[in-house]
Amino acid sequence: MKKLAVTFSVATGAALALTHQDADASTQHTVQAGESLWSIADQYGVSVDSIKQDNNLSNNMLFPGQVITVNGSNQQGTNTNTNVGSTNQGGATHNVQAGESLGIIAAQYGTSAEAIMQANGLNGYLIHPGQSLTIPNAAGGQGGGQGGTPTAAENGNSPTFNHQNLYDWGQCTWHVFNRRAETGQPISTYWYNAENWASNSQADGYTVNSQPTPGSILQTYEGPVGHVAYVEQVNGDGSILVSEMNYATPPGVVGYRTIPASMVSSYNYIH
Repeated sequence: MKKLAVTFSVATGAALALTHQDADASTQHTVQAGESLWSIADQYGVSVDSIKQDNNLSNNMLFPGQVITVNGSNQQGTNTNTNVGSTNQGGATHNVQAGESLGIIAAQYGTSAEAIMQANGLNGYLIHPGQSLTIPNAAGGQGGGQGGTPTAAENGNSPTFNHQNLYDWGQCTWHVFNRRAETGQPISTYWYNAENWASNSQADGYTVNSQPTPGSILQTYEGPVGHVAYVEQVNGDGSILVSEMNYATPPGVVGYRTIPASMVSSYNYIH
């Protein structure tokens, strides 16, 4: 489906090797592709919160080419070790690797994505390479983070499916199917075009309403065959961040879009 919208795309690439450098007084940093608030904070030895405060950022999204101010070195002993599975009194500490999701990490440690979100104060499933996560009640080993198979997360009464992705490659339905699988909430591969997802998911036992939650599926009848997107997070001002394909990006390219609070209730949400 095509709409006129401004969308920023994030392409997954190779992990960047970052070295520490202290920001003496105030440094202007131009965001590069693949960087995140966590990787930049780690690079300069400051905290994510200080960068957000210095730049009046209300969320954790950055975009290539964006110029941000980094003030002073916080010297909080940021851990740059890429090993995973170190333990602390609150459980284990996991440093996110490229390609990982909360569902994959939860499966690795024998916990749920929701438990990790709660332990780290996350309001959505979006995580970034280099981010350090506390894993509560970790039961898993120190396996290599990638390649694990996510297990079904605790998701109320919503059913789960063990299907292969039969949706057309690179389309919005293909992307949402993959994101739900990555976060431990697998869905059916037989809901057909996006315009049918609300009715077909409801027939399968899912809840459909106008209230978004992290991990829910945004669905609209607009366009030739409708459109779906994955709700990455619900922001404090009522707006939501979604990831999607084939909206204002080519098929196969993930785009991120913030939908203002005034428009949020205009869509269906599949839980």
